[in-house]
Amino acid sequence: MVSRLIVCCLFAAGCSEVFSQEIDSLGPPGSSLVFGDEFKAATLNAEMWGFGINDKNVQNTGVDCAYSEENISFRDGFLVFTQRRESPPILGKTWTSEKTFNYSSGGIHTHGEFALKNNMYLELRCKLPSNNGGYGAFWTMSNKVGDWKPEDLLEIDMFEFIGNREKTRFWSGLWWHDFRKSEVPKAVDMKSVKKRSEDHFFVNEQQFKAHFGEGIKVDHSHIDFYSFITFGLQVTDNTMKWYLVQDGPAWKSNPYLVFKGGTVHNRTYGQVPDVQWKRNVPAKMNARIILNYALRNADWAGGPAEDSQMPSEMLVDYVRVYDTTAEATNK
Repeated sequence: MVSRLIVCCLFAAGCSEVFSQEIDSLGPPGSSLVFGDEFKAATLNAEMWGFGINDKNVQNTGVDCAYSEENISFRDGFLVFTQRRESPPILGKTWTSEKTFNYSSGGIHTHGEFALKNNMYLELRCKLPSNNGGYGAFWTMSNKVGDWKPEDLLEIDMFEFIGNREKTRFWSGLWWHDFRKSEVPKAVDMKSVKKRSEDHFFVNEQQFKAHFGEGIKVDHSHIDFYSFITFGLQVTDNTMKWYLVQDGPAWKSNPYLVFKGGTVHNRTYGQVPDVQWKRNVPAKMNARIILNYALRNADWAGGPAEDSQMPSEMLVDYVRVYDTTAEATNK
């Protein structure tokens, strides 16, 4: 069980407790709220969130913006990420060096403050961006804690979204970022094996492709991605379920994606055979939650950016996490 409750509501005295109970009742049956931010404050709660997508505020490869605290604000009860054209360019960090960026945006994460674990349900309500190159993402990355194992290094893409209205794409996926040497056949040069599984659980409204699970054609034509949407992810000891609705508790809908374990492949740049890994839901999941509004100039990501569309925004209504241990026990 989770031993502490982290909730930020900031209402008048006497109202906060009632509001918290109301939010608690919106989770799956038998669950209890353990982490939640309704973004009613004037500043980001430092006890819940850090700036950027990690504690070093380093940008991912292929991202064409730096994350700045100045691009995180609050308006009318929403967290607002603002994306801007910078003149002169601003300095940002990559994994190998510092560099200048022509654009800036915002991101937050829970690293060191709260971790998503097994038997939890996570829900977000947000309004996604619509600018060319605008790339909204809600995801997790495993923390290396305790008796961590290579196969536990998992990235869960709750969703990634290309905001270009002519290239709109919404997808969800799983990426494994490490492996055991014993998982690589002797015929394959270890140096050629990337640490990330290349084909992954991948869904958008147009297509589904995966090397495990059942092939699914997901129809999201009923969703208006440029209005507020509500997304949910449920994680148990052996299953993950993704949910998406326009409004209301997402868990009440049918999941559009389910993972119960399977085989993923690591491309070996033309070598035969490809490396295959058997993967399941990590038995001791411990992952930071990340929410960011990136900019990518690549064509596949809806770029290049259009300065005339700047500044552009992505709005977040709330983030809530429920402990579903009691629900799982009662089944």
